[in-house]
Amino acid sequence: MKRLSWMMVLLVLGAVTAQAQTYEVIDVIGYLYESDNDPAATGFPPSQAGDVLAGVGFVDNFGYTPYWDPIAYEYTWILDGLVSGGEVDLGNGLIRMFYSGGTLDFVAQNRAGPGYTMPFYGVNPPDPSAIGTFTDGDVYLHGVITQFVLTFDTLNHSGNYQGAIQFELGSSFHPDLELLFPDGMTIAGVVGAGADSTVPDGYDMEADGHVYHDPTIPNDDLTWSQVKNLYR
Repeated sequence: MKRLSWMMVLLVLGAVTAQAQTYEVIDVIGYLYESDNDPAATGFPPSQAGDVLAGVGFVDNFGYTPYWDPIAYEYTWILDGLVSGGEVDLGNGLIRMFYSGGTLDFVAQNRAGPGYTMPFYGVNPPDPSAIGTFTDGDVYLHGVITQFVLTFDTLNHSGNYQGAIQFELGSSFHPDLELLFPDGMTIAGVVGAGADSTVPDGYDMEADGHVYHDPTIPNDDLTWSQVKNLYR
């Protein structure tokens, strides 16, 4: 795969930091599902304490294209291990969940490689035959999630998420990434499960989001308007 060295990419990122407050690094789309800690519960919502949020999907774009080769590689993501603290009722149909733990992997799959299988969502995750098609490749970046909050409107079946991630290894990881972003990076996006969505059976919601750096508000909650502005 042809790409700039991480040092060259970091110099570009540093130059952008000096000129802009917020910029996107990775664009993702896919589906989320929450396992039920309570055998009597079905799906999401509700979100019970101990339920685990996970998901899979595709990378739409890396913001710095020199090391992005969608012709030769399929890029996917795998979210796993986010443990719910239980839902908080905010009134008017709104609930909010604070999660702990969790990892996010970005995988590069060589389309011409032996055994390559086009990723497919399947139904009723976690289905190893489906989930495995997203993980079968080179771990491009591996990150540990340090914060994650999901707000969901149970009346219109939509919401948003926001969190923080610290990348720490992977074939495209470089230690200088931690020096450039000591507080990690922000992950944010919108979710939906309404009648007009295309959520496969067993998944709870579709998700469309970004990984980006915002040095002005590294740990502050985004308002709903701020989240929507990411998609304009």
